Amino acid sequence: MEPCYLSELLPCSSSFQNILVRGISIDSRTILKDEIYFAIEGNRYDGHDFIKDAISKGGCAVVYSKYMCFDDQSISHLNKVAMLKTKDTLVALGEASRSYIEKFKNVKKVGITGSNGKTTTKEMLSSILQNNGKTLSSKGNFNNRIGLPLSAFNLASDIDYSVFEMGTSVFGEINILSSIVKPDIGVITNIGVSHIETFGSLERVLNEKIDLFYNVNKDGTIVINNDDKNLKNLSHKKFKAKKFVSYSLEDINSDVYAKNIKMSENGTNFTLSHNKDSINVFIPVRGIFNVSNALAAASCAIGLGVRLLDIKAGLENFNPPKMRMSVQTTSNGCILINDAYNANPSSVKASIETTLDLYPNKQINLVLGDMLELGVDSDKFHFEMGKFIAAKNINSVSLLGEKSVNIKNAINNKNVFYAKNKEELFLHLKTLLVNNAVFLFKASRGIKLEEVYEKFYNEFLDRPTIYKERRTN
Repeated sequence: MEPCYLSELLPCSSSFQNILVRGISIDSRTILKDEIYFAIEGNRYDGHDFIKDAISKGGCAVVYSKYMCFDDQSISHLNKVAMLKTKDTLVALGEASRSYIEKFKNVKKVGITGSNGKTTTKEMLSSILQNNGKTLSSKGNFNNRIGLPLSAFNLASDIDYSVFEMGTSVFGEINILSSIVKPDIGVITNIGVSHIETFGSLERVLNEKIDLFYNVNKDGTIVINNDDKNLKNLSHKKFKAKKFVSYSLEDINSDVYAKNIKMSENGTNFTLSHNKDSINVFIPVRGIFNVSNALAAASCAIGLGVRLLDIKAGLENFNPPKMRMSVQTTSNGCILINDAYNANPSSVKASIETTLDLYPNKQINLVLGDMLELGVDSDKFHFEMGKFIAAKNINSVSLLGEKSVNIKNAINNKNVFYAKNKEELFLHLKTLLVNNAVFLFKASRGIKLEEVYEKFYNEFLDRPTIYKERRTN
């Protein structure tokens, strides 16, 4: 964060004109001298309990919402600290980040949301933009009302581009986040059933996500996924942005589209086309859905005036996020695919189809966990997934989680194993070890299937050559 005065960040601090702020903190353990401490109430901890710690470590201001009682020793230090009471410290954090962002008029800002692919799209776009100027990208899952503002405070005068991922778990969150950023470019990767437990229907998911488009600047650009009927049919007249860029895997009438898509074990080749110009691109990830993510990133870059040659370089050099179709090959030729970052019906189906396409002559073993946050139709979605799998050429299916029993019931054959816990799942997977087999791990984050993946992978490291080719009839 670049130093600025407290009164520049928070209107409620107008009486503290000369306090210089050098940073923002929500953690008393790591706060530094001259940083503002926001006492955030979380699920496990209440930041108000640590205000004295924040003051003792040199915090220059405290933003709080509860009445606090300080002992004499703490009070003696308060004349050096601005104590700012507000109704909601989380709202205040957002207001401060909005004020800070507005200081950087020359920084081009991109907002990304969607049911699937937003993190990969963010990383792809950041890789592209880094070739054209210094780029700030929100880290990890810093895409909520705490993470996004904290990311925003990393802005500085020498930054040319900023890319913000925006997630949602409650109504109105996308509106709050996008109104903080006020992006020059906005893209919704797709509309799916993730979080449908909260929103109730696809229409309400759409209504939540398109708040991003309403907050794109009037001179900015809205990027439309023409492969998603919910987005393709949106009326452009309802948004204040004047520019629109569309992309598609299939519709050559879109502004940006792909053709000649060919997957390999190392990644995916395709031809990226924009109007009458085309360029061959290789991305170091597999799956048609990742080509769509690349098109979304390319469309955002085009909206910012980036050349196709620079888009190609950025896409080819981007580092895929962890647990997104990441592949390890063991010494006996087994292929372990860790795609356990998250899961919903569309993403699980896409991962299965990609795996089948990549390894048509190998034994495919699915290791699946529950798809969470699917609401009252969760049992139905899992049962339908079982029917989908039953129609595919799958060697075995191993399941974990309360809802996944519906997948088992739908498939209803001897090649399905339902585990009561992670240890039972791990022990069962060891019985499936065959040279050159493929294992796809996929589940929602709450299942923590990556723990089973790591233990299973380490089994190969500890005993790399003992597994024999198993006869199949």
